[in-house]
Amino acid sequence: MPSSSVQRRQQISRAPWELLARPCITRAFEGNAAKSLQEAAALDELIDVMLSAKSQQEVAGLVAQNIMAIDTKFWMRVATRNDSATSQADKDRLRALADTVMVLVDTMVKQSEQKLSDSAATLQAILAAAADENGEWYLPLAPQQVKAIRDAMDRSAEALDEALLSNAFAYIKKASDDRFDSLVQLLQKILQLYAARSLRGPEKEGVEGFLNDLVYAEEKDWEPLLRERVAKGEVGEEGFMEALQRKMEATVLGLQSGSYAQRVQAEYLKEVEARAKAVFRESA
Repeated sequence: MPSSSVQRRQQISRAPWELLARPCITRAFEGNAAKSLQEAAALDELIDVMLSAKSQQEVAGLVAQNIMAIDTKFWMRVATRNDSATSQADKDRLRALADTVMVLVDTMVKQSEQKLSDSAATLQAILAAAADENGEWYLPLAPQQVKAIRDAMDRSAEALDEALLSNAFAYIKKASDDRFDSLVQLLQKILQLYAARSLRGPEKEGVEGFLNDLVYAEEKDWEPLLRERVAKGEVGEEGFMEALQRKMEATVLGLQSGSYAQRVQAEYLKEVEARAKAVFRESA
């Protein structure tokens, strides 16, 4: 992840000057003509909004909101408009905007890299909490090791964010590529414990309270806990599945679409759902 960010920053930091310092070289956008026109219109709208911003803070907010759109096509569009501008004042405004956006993007990328670096240190501390006195890991984790991970997460609650999850997925990919299966399993356990912590709500009573207890419990305990409540007549399928559906909807709607947090928590709840359905089938 950090290496790709460095590559992106280098590309952006030279693009405005290279494109504005020489005649614009036109390049066809991907796709058909209609798509190209739509992309150009969208970029023009973004550039116009940035040009009309009344303060540096407003421009910074726009850059942050549209960071993924500020790519090569964005700089090409700025260059095209600079080339076709009819007054020196318009050219100066576009050059000043390019300067400002370039600096802002570069700063945001550096901040993102620092955050990734800090999150990597946090993730390593969480992993270390599961190791024994010799720094070794053994799977499955013992109860005291699970508690140690949860305590480490509590101490780093503010750092359990997208950057940390991004690092976790990057580690999983690297460990998988290197066929370090035990590390993959350990990292997956970390993600499970993160999801359990994030999904446990404040309710203590009724089916919602039981669901909170269930999602926080370790995976191996889900079915025994549910079987026990079903056998006692304390939990019914309809009420439990409705409560689970509400928690799923809250997760999907309450988290940024496509985020790692949404992905991890949604997948965790889907697994809870699959296990619960199996238990209810048994008891039918």
